Amino acid sequence: MKKIQAWIEKHMVPIVNKITQNFWFGIVADAILYIVPFSMVSAIPSLWSIVRTFFPNLPDLSPISQYSFGLIGLFVVFIIPYNCLVKMEKKDRSMIAGFTGIGTFMLCMNMTTTETGTLIDLGKFGAGGMFTSMVIGLAVAFIYRSMVKFSFFGEDSLIPDFIKNWFDNIIAIFLSLFIGFIFTTLLKVDIFSMVQLLMKPVTGFAQSLPGVIFIVCLQNLFYFFGISGWVFTPVTRSITQAAIAENAAAIAAGMKPTNIYSYGFSRYYHIGGQGATLPIAFMMLFAKSKRYKILGRATIVPSVFNINEPLVYGTIVNNPFMFIPMMLLSVILPGVAYLWINFGFGSVNHVNFDMNFMPNPISAFVMSGGDYRNALLVIVNLIIAALVWYPFFKAADKFEVKKEEKRAAEKKAKKQQVEGIVTEA
Repeated sequence: MKKIQAWIEKHMVPIVNKITQNFWFGIVADAILYIVPFSMVSAIPSLWSIVRTFFPNLPDLSPISQYSFGLIGLFVVFIIPYNCLVKMEKKDRSMIAGFTGIGTFMLCMNMTTTETGTLIDLGKFGAGGMFTSMVIGLAVAFIYRSMVKFSFFGEDSLIPDFIKNWFDNIIAIFLSLFIGFIFTTLLKVDIFSMVQLLMKPVTGFAQSLPGVIFIVCLQNLFYFFGISGWVFTPVTRSITQAAIAENAAAIAAGMKPTNIYSYGFSRYYHIGGQGATLPIAFMMLFAKSKRYKILGRATIVPSVFNINEPLVYGTIVNNPFMFIPMMLLSVILPGVAYLWINFGFGSVNHVNFDMNFMPNPISAFVMSGGDYRNALLVIVNLIIAALVWYPFFKAADKFEVKKEEKRAAEKKAKKQQVEGIVTEA
């Protein structure tokens, strides 16, 4: 275990830290976090739609979801160039950079003009166009970053700053739109289709059983050594949100959704948080060691709502007893969930319900469109997780009791020694 830990800390951790600290990775990661509130808002209409199945006369709130979650691609293409300039302390150009991102994004949509008006595929504005929005946003951000030091005016110019800003942004705006024009209008390239084609190897692998297991193993491995799975969010969330958008579109068109690894699939294996640690929170309530019992009382409520950082860092991280079950569950739980859904024992997630802190059976029920079998899957995986964790936790608890007894004995011996010295004096 020590050799594995040393190798990871020496070779893998520096690479991960280098990636997460990268300027461009940070911009994309921030963009993903910025859109979370819009995705969470769409959870309200999702819950409301369940109520409407019993009371069909109630108003349809789906437009709220369409104009929150359904526009996140548009939001991302604004945020990336905007945030790029903010990080470079060029706030005077950041807003215009964001608007340029939107303009370039819409230019690349290949809108069709007819006698009745202009036709736009609204799906491109949402999660379905998220990868493309990232690519275009990064391209616009790169152009602005390259032009950030350029100015038509000297520092001692008497022209007002807002006028300088107008002119200094002209070249960056023109270059962004012109490059989009070349690809879309002159070369007749469908940017959206091209990006999807380039991402196909990644998204295709993620939708396979080995791909799902590989992703979860990687997340759990790093989490065991103290690196939160949040570092993978820019990649995993981009894949899963695009996937659930495709699933929702398939349902709307009367077709069968096919993307098993879509947003919310983690509800089936991150039960109580990443690593399926909810069983440990319950086990610690009945632990024999004082340390684990205190941790159990402190973490049981947060664990029910999928907040497990205190538990993981207090119990699992770098604990040799916990490595094997952590990695076993990263294979077993997503594998069971994938096969369960693949063989038709449950439904593919197609309802965006961005409430990570909701107990998993509820989320699974809502995101599957009200399929109780998905909630049952969570319970099955919870039982499996408890069975896997139990022997290893018992061993860790027993080891901790011995340590506590040893510390208590040493403390008692030291106290008796001090008392003996005082008595002799």
